[in-house]
Amino acid sequence: MTFRDVPSLLKFEQYARLHSEDEIVMDCYRRIREVITPVPKPPSGYHAGAHNSTVEGLKASCEAVEKSTRIMWACAVATDNVRPALWNYLPDYGETLEYFLKLGDLDLMALTQKHRLKWDSTGW
Repeated sequence: MTFRDVPSLLKFEQYARLHSEDEIVMDCYRRIREVITPVPKPPSGYHAGAHNSTVEGLKASCEAVEKSTRIMWACAVATDNVRPALWNYLPDYGETLEYFLKLGDLDLMALTQKHRLKWDSTGW
């Protein structure tokens, strides 16, 4: 899997390329790349006879996207790229990463529904 296979990861990759001097952004980029690189490209359609491999590939893709999304949000929060801001202060990156990796699925969904990543807008 590559960043280009997932629209939100592609936007983050573009942001990261423009902010390569930021240590937090580059750490997140490397972490995400380590998560997605070993995963096969998401299936583009269903092929009869390849059901088991398609299901396993889809499962791996979903897990990779979920984990990389958590890393991406931790990066955004720690670099002040979430609107509206989650907290009234800029949190420590390590603590933010730990927070997002431990956050329950429903809590993550609720949080991401109320906030937006700055790089998802037309300009950063």
